Amino acid sequence: MPMSAPEFDDLITDRLRLRLPAECDAADLLALYGDPQVMRHWSHAPWSEWHQALDAVAEARADLAAGRALHLVLVTHRDGRLAGSCALFDIHPQHRRATLGYLLASAYWGQGLGREAVQALVKHGFVALGLARIEAEVDPRNGASRALLRRLGFHCEGRLQARWQVGGQARDVELWALLRRDWPA
Repeated sequence: MPMSAPEFDDLITDRLRLRLPAECDAADLLALYGDPQVMRHWSHAPWSEWHQALDAVAEARADLAAGRALHLVLVTHRDGRLAGSCALFDIHPQHRRATLGYLLASAYWGQGLGREAVQALVKHGFVALGLARIEAEVDPRNGASRALLRRLGFHCEGRLQARWQVGGQARDVELWALLRRDWPA
């Protein structure tokens, strides 16, 4: 699955531009990933250090070049602000599968932007990357994320006990998946 930075074209939706993160996004990424409310259902604690945002930008570029992941930021057409992030990571070309992740800044909740971004990324995964399966791990308490996945055709395949360790606490997750053959393109 060839994926390199020069070959990646931004994904454009009605209200969003999904693009590779850049160093100029570091402050917005730190604010997003540092917000305890946004991160309450995430697989790691909120960020607190500037270098975490810079490291994430560098990692996104390296992961893309190696074909391991596609990390994108969501930028609104309306105001040009960073509204969130999404990714296909743990890409396994041999098995034609990847894991989906997404975050939205609280100022953008309830506007359908998460659905718009995830729809575009899922389409890219199935069409451009040739994936046959996209998975998502979701905190069972995250009703909004579970509803989003359900609306997009994902199905819950089960619960993984103590899958994440966050702040010294074990957290269960639900494994959701969508197969290409079941994708409501």
